[in-house]
Amino acid sequence: MKAIGIKLSSYIVLILLAVSGFSYAQEKKGDENSSSADPPKEIFQLETIVVTGTASDDEKQEIESRKLRSHKVVDLAEILSDELVEVQMIRKSGYGNEVSMRGFGQENMKVMLDGGILEGACGSRKDPSLSHINMLTVQKLTLQQGPFDVTKPGCLGGYVDVITKKPKPGFEGEILGKGGSYGFHSGGFTTSGGSDKVQGLLGYNFSESDQYEDGSGDPLWKVREGLAASYNDKGRDAKSFQKHDIWGKLQFTPSESHKILLEHTYGKAEDILTPRVAFDTEEEITNMTKASWEMRNLGNLSKKLTLSLYRNEVGHRPFQDLRNVPVPKNNEVESVITGGAIQNVTKTDFATLTYGIDMYHRDWWGDVYNSLTGVKLNDNLIPSVQSLNIGGYIQMDKIIDKWTVGFGLRYDHFQQEADEDLVFTRAITDENRQVDHLFGGYVSVKYFLNENMMLFGGVGRSYRTPTSCERYIQGNPTFFGNPDLNPTANNEFDLGFKYERGRWMLQAKGFYSDLEDYIYQENNLAGYQSYTNIDAHIWGGDIKAGFDLDYGISLEGGLAYQRGRKDSRPDNNDDDDLGQIAPLKGRLALNYNSDKPLDQKDGGLFGTVEWVHSEAARDVDADAGEKQLAVWDIMNLRMGYQFKSYTLNVGVDNVFDRKYTVANSYEWDVIGGTGANPAIVNEPGRFIYATLGFNW
Repeated sequence: MKAIGIKLSSYIVLILLAVSGFSYAQEKKGDENSSSADPPKEIFQLETIVVTGTASDDEKQEIESRKLRSHKVVDLAEILSDELVEVQMIRKSGYGNEVSMRGFGQENMKVMLDGGILEGACGSRKDPSLSHINMLTVQKLTLQQGPFDVTKPGCLGGYVDVITKKPKPGFEGEILGKGGSYGFHSGGFTTSGGSDKVQGLLGYNFSESDQYEDGSGDPLWKVREGLAASYNDKGRDAKSFQKHDIWGKLQFTPSESHKILLEHTYGKAEDILTPRVAFDTEEEITNMTKASWEMRNLGNLSKKLTLSLYRNEVGHRPFQDLRNVPVPKNNEVESVITGGAIQNVTKTDFATLTYGIDMYHRDWWGDVYNSLTGVKLNDNLIPSVQSLNIGGYIQMDKIIDKWTVGFGLRYDHFQQEADEDLVFTRAITDENRQVDHLFGGYVSVKYFLNENMMLFGGVGRSYRTPTSCERYIQGNPTFFGNPDLNPTANNEFDLGFKYERGRWMLQAKGFYSDLEDYIYQENNLAGYQSYTNIDAHIWGGDIKAGFDLDYGISLEGGLAYQRGRKDSRPDNNDDDDLGQIAPLKGRLALNYNSDKPLDQKDGGLFGTVEWVHSEAARDVDADAGEKQLAVWDIMNLRMGYQFKSYTLNVGVDNVFDRKYTVANSYEWDVIGGTGANPAIVNEPGRFIYATLGFNW
């Protein structure tokens, strides 16, 4: 493996206190507003999803922890898709799925881990970023829509930032067990404790599942029937996935104004079936390490100063032992991201300023082997691509009477180069090393008409750079990357309003995104498949409403729609529809919550009856291989009960056992070395599940 250009001097060794027994915690205090420095009180549950529509709409939608626990939660992508009407899941398999928001998915919507860049190793995205994060580690999910945050690099249509739990003094924790249909079960624990000066956190989780069946009774392996690389007898009997995760953190608080946090997470996944493409995953190893230092109230020039270093490493091992292929292959792929940031917040009489610099370096490489002989078949598939991004930014927020004004600027220097020979790309270009200079920013406003209603809007420009795969993949003589790709720019305009009075809430948002040099797949007229830049636009919006009835009953619903169109086209593509744009989605839910406070441990009952609707996907890019999808409607039931330190959740997803498909994905099977269109994977049929938790 090639040396990393920029790396941490060594891994951080964590020493954690052993847990000797269980005890009841004292009664928890009431809920308080939280931040990264002051996590919510009930830290051993997945606390909240915080959704920020735009920087000009900084109202946050919080979903309480016990409501989230009522979901089956196989992975985090399902939480976002289930709870947010503007988010659509991209189904990959039984485990490891992605989300799309407003038509921005995959690399067009970044996934961060505590503010640091997180990416999988697979060029075919069989291991999307969210799949590397265990639910028990999560404190909250923050979802940012649009280019209205300059503190993070490469966020074209927004980002998901996964904020993990931090240690705290005292002694408390949680044991959680889950079980459900199709052989799904999961069990784990997390515990935290320590003094006012030193605190530790330790957690472990194991999960696995057999292959689920869709609403017509077809198991996952049948997705490949009649296609190349169909499943053999061993593959038909294989589990869907198996995964272990262990994590630990050590925090030092020498004073009220200083916190030093050391953390490491290790994950091992095995035998992950991915019937969309020609390879499954034999093994996947994840190591995520971070060190951070937070300093508060250092003087007039620093309200909060944060320094951080991180290293996220993913080893990915695709294989074909479960497939009917003449010559089974296996790949060795690795992605290593090393990064860091310095950020300062200054509060002045004029405005609140947030400014800083950040950087990350990624090394991505992979080779292909003959599984029978061990002979290397392609040592240039992923030619050790080195990517380096260095950025700086400043963001300002100011309140003027009934107005709130936001402003941000960002500059990024991005360079990318392959260390190995581009054996196939030479057919179109001799270029290799690329350097991009990117300037972005935004202006946003929020105006309060009265105490119940506000208007908000903003205009911004953001970028995302070409991936290592898009520029440098070396599949075969007719399928390879394009080093000449330009970064994509998003020029976006957002506008909306929110009305909230008494029991009523109504919110509507609209957006228009003009996309310059949008990166798209192309069947070139010269007879090869690669990537190119086109111009395009996406527009749409969402409406949400809620009403609190008496006796703890509430009604909530929403609609979201987006449409994407090409302004210029790739070769051999005459379809004006932009690919991977989800159709109209609607959600209506009737909720019950007992009138007892959320932190009361004796007798809390809660539940949801939910209807989810999707229009047919008709406006698809047929020339790129997308398929039309049928309209679907499903009903989900969830309920839970909390008694002292015990919580029981039960539920049924897809109550009427419908056969349906949530989203289209036309991305190519790049690790398979071909531009073939992946298969479409249906959703699970009726899924019955239960979760039992114990807190102390």
